[in-house]
Amino acid sequence: MRRCSMPSQVSGCDFAGTVAAIPEGTETNLKVGDRVYGLADGWAPWASDGSFAQYTVVTAANAARIPEKVSYTDAAGIPIAGLTAWQALDVAGLEAGSGKRVFISSGAGGVGTFAVQLAKLRGLHVTTSASPANADFLKELGADEVYDYHKKNLVELYKNNPFDAVIDSRGGKEQWELRRVLKRQGALVDIMNNGYLRDYGRAGRLVQGYSYLRQKLTAAVRLGPSITPFFVKAHGQDLTQLVGLVAEGKVRVVIDRTLPLGEAAAAHDYMTKGHAKGKVVLLVEEDN
Repeated sequence: MRRCSMPSQVSGCDFAGTVAAIPEGTETNLKVGDRVYGLADGWAPWASDGSFAQYTVVTAANAARIPEKVSYTDAAGIPIAGLTAWQALDVAGLEAGSGKRVFISSGAGGVGTFAVQLAKLRGLHVTTSASPANADFLKELGADEVYDYHKKNLVELYKNNPFDAVIDSRGGKEQWELRRVLKRQGALVDIMNNGYLRDYGRAGRLVQGYSYLRQKLTAAVRLGPSITPFFVKAHGQDLTQLVGLVAEGKVRVVIDRTLPLGEAAAAHDYMTKGHAKGKVVLLVEEDN
């Protein structure tokens, strides 16, 4: 789950369910009764139709069929996190078979669990950050190395063996350290979040803007790595490929817990604490 809409709107981005109706004239190969998943229209900040409801409005291009082997619960855990990981690897220039070294922050989180697996499928050398309690779990997902973020010695460990790319979902002060373990022509993909507000308070956006400008200038004269602010894009074809990998058993959807729709607020509070392993999924009970 992810709370994407404004407070006065219906929250929620990810969904999985059955097509109830299709307006006349809609160009799509989907049919009423199809099992589908994807992003509800409320995933965009200006929209009002989120997924924390029994019914939601979906742009056909932002949905994909769910293979029979994939459950609704697993499908609901894919969209935002899976698409973010999938697209961020592309933005970082991490093509399959390159053998490049990538650092993925927060490997046990929603985006991280997908990014670790997808990076490994591309034949990359994967290092991720996590607590020691999650180290074995992440190695099972495909991580080659797990950095214990409690030790605060990232630069010391990797300054002489820097990475080709960093996928950063934390932001804030930690991002300054991540830049120091990148190759000069490396790439940092900044998955937009509230990390700078978390670490710098009201001045967070100013610090973030200065940070981006400084890094862009440095990259322009080829004196340092590039940094790219990243916003996920709804893309039906990407969704089809992702759920296909899940159906084939090549990617695992990590579900921390499931809760009833009526406990959406509690689920959101749990997620914001930052200790969930993978995704939290809300279940909608059908009317009798």
